[in-house]
Amino acid sequence: MNRILILAASTVGLVAVACGSAATAANTASPSPSAGRGGAAQFRNGASGQLVQLNGQTLILTGPSGDLTVTFSGTTTFTRTSTAVLADIVPGVCITATGQKDSTGLLTATTVRLSPKTASGCAAAGRFGPNASPPAGASPRPTPSGQPAMAFVSGEVTGAAGISITVLTTTSGSQTITVPTTAAVTTTFVAASTDLRTGECLLATGARDAAGNVQATSITITPAGPSGTCVTGFGGRGGGGGGGFGRPGATPGAAAG
Repeated sequence: MNRILILAASTVGLVAVACGSAATAANTASPSPSAGRGGAAQFRNGASGQLVQLNGQTLILTGPSGDLTVTFSGTTTFTRTSTAVLADIVPGVCITATGQKDSTGLLTATTVRLSPKTASGCAAAGRFGPNASPPAGASPRPTPSGQPAMAFVSGEVTGAAGISITVLTTTSGSQTITVPTTAAVTTTFVAASTDLRTGECLLATGARDAAGNVQATSITITPAGPSGTCVTGFGGRGGGGGGGFGRPGATPGAAAG
């Protein structure tokens, strides 16, 4: 009888040791990498934040997670995004309209980005930044469950009558879209490093070095929101209009028109 009790006690002790070891292993597991890593809002291919210091070709951005260093060179391209209105949608400008299509295929835009027509036309109107483009065959961003899929139409405006806009696309010919007065309209145009001003919001695209600093190949400048702050992040929206990133430049999440 005593031998049975001793064996039972030994078994309980071994189980307790095993459980303790498992708990210790779980507690000492390597933590997942921090998304911000000391920066304003840092991403695999860039960062965003509010410009607080400008030292030559070195920029200091700040955000909720702290400061981040961005450097640029003579080959870095600059664009500026500003708030626009429906009346700015005129024939000859490039447009990327994002919204939802009805059963007939008519798109009603919720956001519109305008840009001047270049020597190569409006082929790059739907791309993010002056040179970037989605990788060939890239899958669209998944739509949250229960929400209608988003779509976009991109090309050159050939006609504008009130909220009815005609767009000559590069893939599907001429299409008519609806841009209600409630749509958020922005315009993007070429800028330069001399346009950088502290207090404005920057979206820098480029590789990060070992320290987490971004070597920018392109920088988009937007004004801060009414509160004077920036909402950082790709795909986000600015602080109250005009101060954000993503809406004008974000890759739309569904089929192009």
